Amino acid sequence: MINDYRFFQDFYDGQIVKKESEKFKLVKLLLVSCFSVLGLFFVLLGTCNWAEFILFELGMIWNFYLGLGKRVSLVLCFIVGMIYFFFACNFGLYANGLIYIACYIPFQLIATTKDYEEGDFIQIKKGITDWNKILFIIFFAVLCVSLCLFDVANGSRFIIFDGLSASLLICSAILRNERYFEYYVFRIFALVMSIVLWIMVALEYGLTGSLLIILMYFAYLIFDIINYFVQNKTYVNEYMVQSEKYTKIENVKIVEEKLKVYRKSEKSKSGNKVK
Repeated sequence: MINDYRFFQDFYDGQIVKKESEKFKLVKLLLVSCFSVLGLFFVLLGTCNWAEFILFELGMIWNFYLGLGKRVSLVLCFIVGMIYFFFACNFGLYANGLIYIACYIPFQLIATTKDYEEGDFIQIKKGITDWNKILFIIFFAVLCVSLCLFDVANGSRFIIFDGLSASLLICSAILRNERYFEYYVFRIFALVMSIVLWIMVALEYGLTGSLLIILMYFAYLIFDIINYFVQNKTYVNEYMVQSEKYTKIENVKIVEEKLKVYRKSEKSKSGNKVK
């Protein structure tokens, strides 16, 4: 009873979402396979090079299979960050390159020191409070302006879009590390902006070196949209079940307390009669 009660207390402190089902894992595998075949087709067609394909594949594995293990995720994050930094800086996307090595790698290190799992469940906080929303908006604005100025100092040709894309990506990474449910929505905007940015790069410099990065972000977008609906549906179903069980536990406690009061009352009455 006590353990159940503590478990449901944790539930009301945040959203509890079940681990990925086998069906969802199969969907991820199919997505990775389809996009990998498409990426390989572009390489063989001569539209992309092998370095871009390696970045594409490692980026897909890193984002789709976060459960591979802490050390594996950290290594993948480091490799993807370094390769992406090279590609981004090559096209003058200095803000995007900076966040991959200066932010994503430290965030991955932070993630490896945290344990979000409790048994068969993953804990996700309910949402950002109104006060934190104000602070978050201020942080986003300051970050965006700072990254845009960083691009200006380095002579980027995509100042606003690069700064905005990088700011959205880093804020979504913060939301994910802190396990806020808003991450699922915020991440979608970040990926759309990144796709727009790399399309602009492709129009300016050609498809070589950018096509598979566009495809990579598009794969992330499709996956995160699916993930949002899966997690949201799981949360709603889990909430309904756990809420009902929590109410039953509370009712049992009330009954037990009333019984205690009743027994004390009966004992005092019987004691008075004896006197």
